[in-house]
Amino acid sequence: MDDESDSLFAICYPPDFPLEDLHEIAAELMADGGIVPGFIPADLGVFDLMVVEYAKLMGETIVILPDRNVVSRIASIAEGRARFPLDKPSQLAANLMAFCQCMELDFDPSIAFHELAHFEGNDVANRELAWFRAADEPQALAWVAIARGRSQSLGGPAVSKITGHDLARPLARWRRNYVAALKIAELELADRKPLERALTLLEWMVEEYFLAGPAAIFASMYFSPNAAKKRLIKQLRSADRERALAGIRNAAWDMTHVSDLSRRMRQEGDGLGRFIFATADRGLAEIARLVPIDAEPYQLEAEFARLMSIWWPEQDVLVLAGRFAKAILDVQSRPAPVGPDGIADPIGHWIDLGERKMRDWSPRELAASRL
Repeated sequence: MDDESDSLFAICYPPDFPLEDLHEIAAELMADGGIVPGFIPADLGVFDLMVVEYAKLMGETIVILPDRNVVSRIASIAEGRARFPLDKPSQLAANLMAFCQCMELDFDPSIAFHELAHFEGNDVANRELAWFRAADEPQALAWVAIARGRSQSLGGPAVSKITGHDLARPLARWRRNYVAALKIAELELADRKPLERALTLLEWMVEEYFLAGPAAIFASMYFSPNAAKKRLIKQLRSADRERALAGIRNAAWDMTHVSDLSRRMRQEGDGLGRFIFATADRGLAEIARLVPIDAEPYQLEAEFARLMSIWWPEQDVLVLAGRFAKAILDVQSRPAPVGPDGIADPIGHWIDLGERKMRDWSPRELAASRL
């Protein structure tokens, strides 16, 4: 061939390999807005069969990082609780499991089960983990049949042994994101303009906290006037302030899923690991898609402007992108933040302060600020 870098390779599949089905499943997955690769995919698409086979041939490992909704639907199908025909999130889950089993790709659902345990407790999370493990037993053709609507049952292994893992233990990453989520909620409830909220959050992160990238990107969408943000923090203005706090905690888990993808990418660097985030939440996928910014320092402002232009008016984009880029450069030259003197757990201290502000807020407070 003319280009010495070009090469040919052939894959020989067994006679019962569901090639036509898998092409259809791959096309549906790549068309689904909930699949977010933590790398620049090939032009043919992240789940094109030959792209995946070539990646494996080159020694790359591909790991799927599913969120709680995807994991719960996989477990529900395995347990026989799913309703047919499958709804869109369940169809995504079935397609994903069918493709990964046929192509021998791995799942790492650890964040999803920590999230489930946080809200529902260890017993529920460990039971669902057992059903997920049963679903993940080799049964590729059964998953393909479910994904193509030809079957409603795996008919495979029974539930795995239920373990007693302490999945509800606090994750350090979630606690840090929860502080940021509480601050985002505080600013959203304040009588301020959208751009002022976003700039205040950045200033706070640089001067008093960590520059939490996924949380900052989340906020840049949440505060923006043009984004569909209704479900990003649920029940924030509810009269029941515990429901509001539950919505903020859920948003912190969304940030943690995205920060986990970002962390794995950074740790892998130029290695052979490839990570793909999978979610049924289109808003969360939109945020995740913007986090892996591959730009040199001098390109950061232009890259942020390009990404934020879908959410913000042009005049705001110019200001916000510049502040984002400056914040990234500023935190590289300043010491790590420390808590107040005498506080052994500054993250816990900031959580307590943030939760107190949320519990004390009422719709009357906002109305009074506008008089």
